[in-house]
Amino acid sequence: MMKKNRLIFYSVFGALHLFIFFFSLYMDSQKENFQFLIQMQGRIWMLKYGSLILLILFTLNVILHYRDNRRNEREKKAMQTELNNLKAKLYDLQEAGKKPASDTNLSS
Repeated sequence: MMKKNRLIFYSVFGALHLFIFFFSLYMDSQKENFQFLIQMQGRIWMLKYGSLILLILFTLNVILHYRDNRRNEREKKAMQTELNNLKAKLYDLQEAGKKPASDTNLSS
């Protein structure tokens, strides 16, 4: 399950993509209306800022992805080290348990 902040991030990212998609569909349906296209020229700044926000969100997503991967790799390495230490301790305990038994066999 994704974290709450990641879900919010993807919701905003998806909403902006949907807005741009529907906006482009609407503009395509009005391509014969020259007066409308002239009026839209004054509002093109919204599309520029929307695409800038999407680019920033995409960059932020890439950064967060790499950060999460590095953290997961560090955790994996720490767990592997801990597992190796526990295996070594278990081997030492098993070897310590075998030595007294072999010492009693030699003295008999």
